[in-house]
Amino acid sequence: MEKKSERIAKIISYLFNPLLMPSLGLLLIFNSGTYLSYIPFEAKKMIFLIVFAGTFVIPVSFIPIFIYFKIINNIEIESASQRIVPLAVTGVIYFCTFYMLRAIPIPFINIFIFSTFICISLNAIIVSKWKISSHLIAIGGIAGLIISLSLRMNADVLNYLILIILVAGLLGYSRLKLNSHSPSQIYSGFFLGLIVVSMLMFI
Repeated sequence: MEKKSERIAKIISYLFNPLLMPSLGLLLIFNSGTYLSYIPFEAKKMIFLIVFAGTFVIPVSFIPIFIYFKIINNIEIESASQRIVPLAVTGVIYFCTFYMLRAIPIPFINIFIFSTFICISLNAIIVSKWKISSHLIAIGGIAGLIISLSLRMNADVLNYLILIILVAGLLGYSRLKLNSHSPSQIYSGFFLGLIVVSMLMFI
């Protein structure tokens, strides 16, 4: 029974990988019922491909390199000290993604991607001293995005917010079950992502 619960916890952690959260956030923006939902399909597709490649595909492609050079031991990167280099490299890639999107005049999306870069950067700084939860930073950022959509765009996204809070609870449980984090690291991660993204979206 114990092993089954751990498998479920791992599946939840993989499904809501932090690197997938910018793409998830973009899909929420495109389906928010605001004027951003009416962006032409071809433009949406181009923006999504840029974000998906820059925030997931390219960072993930570095994992075999990190393992080969023994920067990390495995894909789960349980050691806090081993997370510094991958986070730093991912931060650079995220900034390049944001820079590319500057050519597309949609400030709300640009600021969201910039906020994910800031979250990654803060994560890299904090993890050198303390193992904060990347998963909860990411899902907290999505919660911050949804709150911003509601307050800035008057979007009816309450159902999204409830769903994301439930997912955050599942993620928190999963990370505790796998002994990856302490409760303080989980709560701190969630509120860091929530505050950083929501503040930047309002500024």
